[in-house]
Amino acid sequence: MSTRFYKFGHFIPDQRITNQLLAERFGITEAWIEERTGIIERRYYTEGATSDMIVAAVNNSGLTQADLEELDCIIIATMTPDHNCPSTAALVQRKLNINHCFAFDIMAACSGFVYALTLADSLLISGKYKNILVAGADKFSTIIDHEDRKTALIFADGAGFCYLKSDGALTQIKDTLCRLDSTLCHSVLIPNGGSAKPLDELSFAEQEHFLRFTDKKVFEGGIVLFEEAITAVLAKNQLTIADIDLIVPHQANKRMIEALAKRMQIPIEKFFINIEYIGNTSAATIPIALSEANEQGKLKGNVLLASVGAGFTYGAGLLEF
Repeated sequence: MSTRFYKFGHFIPDQRITNQLLAERFGITEAWIEERTGIIERRYYTEGATSDMIVAAVNNSGLTQADLEELDCIIIATMTPDHNCPSTAALVQRKLNINHCFAFDIMAACSGFVYALTLADSLLISGKYKNILVAGADKFSTIIDHEDRKTALIFADGAGFCYLKSDGALTQIKDTLCRLDSTLCHSVLIPNGGSAKPLDELSFAEQEHFLRFTDKKVFEGGIVLFEEAITAVLAKNQLTIADIDLIVPHQANKRMIEALAKRMQIPIEKFFINIEYIGNTSAATIPIALSEANEQGKLKGNVLLASVGAGFTYGAGLLEF
């Protein structure tokens, strides 16, 4: 059986959070922010929830109602569900006016889309299903402390998706790889609000319901895992970086991507980078980048996906167009 990409789509909110605004808030300069993050502005979504961004991405993509009616499954990768219950996937299904396919969420932080793509590919290869929508979406503006410089300078909101088909054509997902190194799993943490520490008045007052970076090793550790994922998927498929036409990495931080390129001696031009005017949208960064790269005619030949996220989740994908 095969898996091919039938449609890409994305949604980027209108509200711009500029370096000027954040520089004034934190008493730093715009140049200082750009030098450390490579980000010039981020986008926030104020008109709805995570599910609404996904629906907007689908509606903007040109998919027809007939396409949606053919879906067998919807998989949503997100850290910012509309509610703890029901799933965001259930809400997306409802808002798309379909009710026949099964749908579920997964949470693998910034690697969520690669994880979800792996699951979808496996379902299609099984022969039991033919059409699956995979989305990555996050509304990080709702889970960060806007007075915390570590997170407020980086994170943003957005959604992206791909519609996958199994129809006997040549497969476009050549391989995927998903891994987890939980050694420093608390390095990126929302302390309270889960079953281990339910949210109460005290923890809310102490703002323990916000995402926090608790370890200085996030940047360096992320680069190491990026390299490990890329090296592993290339070795498994007996390829080298020279065989890759485009690398679409998780847009964690532009400086991290540049450091990765330098560490692996890869020309930076080989990377698709769009974080400058979007920000880090977590599970949405790779599908947004794929959608934009597709619009720009850059999805050609061998395309490599790479991601690292809280946990630490990490993974890679090898696509062929």
